[in-house]
Amino acid sequence: MAQTRLTRDDIVTRVREVTELDSTDVPTNIIQMYIRDGYNRIIDLERRWTFLETKFTMTTTAMVGEYEINDFTTDDIREVISVVDDEGTRLEFISYDEAEDLFLDVTTPIKRPIMYSMWAGKLYLFPTPNDTYTATIRAYRYPEDWVTANGTVDGPATFDIPLVYYAVSRIYQSQEELQTAARYEQSFSDAISMARRDLTRPPSNAPVVFAGGSRKRLLRGSDWTY
Repeated sequence: MAQTRLTRDDIVTRVREVTELDSTDVPTNIIQMYIRDGYNRIIDLERRWTFLETKFTMTTTAMVGEYEINDFTTDDIREVISVVDDEGTRLEFISYDEAEDLFLDVTTPIKRPIMYSMWAGKLYLFPTPNDTYTATIRAYRYPEDWVTANGTVDGPATFDIPLVYYAVSRIYQSQEELQTAARYEQSFSDAISMARRDLTRPPSNAPVVFAGGSRKRLLRGSDWTY
C-alpha cells in the first residue's frame, strides 16, 4: 500500500508538532527555508537520481543543427544521456570542444546526424540535418520547485520524514540546543543514506558479473531471422 505523501505544509505542521513551537517562535518561511535546504542537500548527493529520469521526442528541422532542448519537453533538462534517431541508431556523444575542432572551423556537412553535443542548455547535432528527423531522447531533469508550489516532495516517499528531521535539527541548532540538534541531524543523515542506497542499487534482474567473468552478447534486431 502506497504511503500518504507529505506536502510542504504537512512537513511544516510535523515540525511544529515535534518542536512545540508556533509561528511566533519560528516563522513559517524560516521552516520552509530549512526544508528547501534539506532537499537541496539530498539532491546534491547524486547527479543521476532515478526519479529525475525523463524521456521525450524531438523533431529536427532541415538545415538547423542547434536546438533549445527545453523546447521539446515541459521538464527543465539538466543533461541528455541518449539520443536515438527514427532508424534506431544511437547518436554518439562528443564534447563541444571536440565538436568545434571537427565541425565548427570548417563548413559543416549537411546530412543525417550521427553525433550530438550539449552546450549552454542547447543540443547540437552533427552533421547538420538535411531533412526532418524524429529522435527519442533520454535525459535527467532538474527537480521541480515543490516547496514554492506547496506540492509533495519531488522524490520518493522515503524523503518525506527525513526532511522533518532536518528542519527540526536546524531549529534546535538556532536555539543552541546542540545535542538535540545533532540527534535529529543524524536521523536525517541515516534515513537519507538508506534511501540513497536503495534507490541506487542495481535492479534485482540485473546480471551479476564476477571478477574475471564475461557477459554474454545480447541479441540485436539483426540477429532475429524468420
